Amino acid sequence: MKLRTIIATATTAAVLASTGVAIAGASGNSSPHSAPAPASASPSASTPSPAAPAGVFAGRFRVRRLRLRKMLRGAGDIVTKAIGIDRATLRAGLASGKTIAEIATDNHVDPQTVIDALVSAAKAQLDAAVTAGKITSARAAKIEARVPARVAKLVNNWHPKRLRNATAS
Repeated sequence: MKLRTIIATATTAAVLASTGVAIAGASGNSSPHSAPAPASASPSASTPSPAAPAGVFAGRFRVRRLRLRKMLRGAGDIVTKAIGIDRATLRAGLASGKTIAEIATDNHVDPQTVIDALVSAAKAQLDAAVTAGKITSARAAKIEARVPARVAKLVNNWHPKRLRNATAS
């Protein structure tokens, strides 16, 4: 009876250890204390679980979503200053289904003024990134070439309800 208990305990420990190492390896987290998988472990125990890669990808999307939110918050400040309204008015307009261009037009501001303000802010951010050494000047030039078209698309076409409806369907 004791021998069965010892074998069951050792097998369970080996499976848990190899699964932990496989998950840590799949997620890119390596610690100096993680031991390699034992050779006596079964082949099915050494394969990573299907949930491990999904967690990795979910983390990447979470980071992208947070960066998008941060960018839009900064853009919101620039848009409110360019139009001359407060953030609550901008949010109310976007919640009603209007684009930034429509909100600017309703407040007697040319949408091109908002686009120009956003483009100049983006160029300032790119210059700061080049100065800090985060990106190369060649990469900044490529991004800078695409900024006006993307900002125009953001101002003329984007609002939260369209984004939400596009991801829901």
